[in-house]
Amino acid sequence: MRDGKPGQDAEQEEVRGVAARLSDIPSERLVEEVVSVWDELIRVEEDLTVSRQRARALEVELGARGDDGLMRARLAELEEVLRVADARVSQMEGLLENERRRRADLEEGAGRGRVEELQEENARLLRSEEEQMMLILDMEAQIDRLVSELEEG
Repeated sequence: MRDGKPGQDAEQEEVRGVAARLSDIPSERLVEEVVSVWDELIRVEEDLTVSRQRARALEVELGARGDDGLMRARLAELEEVLRVADARVSQMEGLLENERRRRADLEEGAGRGRVEELQEENARLLRSEEEQMMLILDMEAQIDRLVSELEEG
């Protein structure tokens, strides 16, 4: 009898499949991908900072215009989206740090299994990066819409 749960077995099988696909990619290419994701993470964090500043400026402007419940509700919604993005950025930073450690271990000769883990983590980072980009684009669209409504109002 296995100690693992059925969901864990399926996840492990998926991980093995990803590892097999990634094992064909040279280590140098994986390192380049990790560095690329790290650079993209930095850019996303900068975008997030700009979005926060815009949201705060809108909040100040809303406060100056008076208590409009609809605008405040939208602002609260945008702040929640920002909090979610912060959590995802933190998660990505943790994943990237883990990847760096794994890469360092690999460079010290940890072996083939370590390469597979690195490849799996790289794939997860790429998926996370894509999710972050979609979230940032959505947040920017919402902020732009709010700015337009404020300018019209």
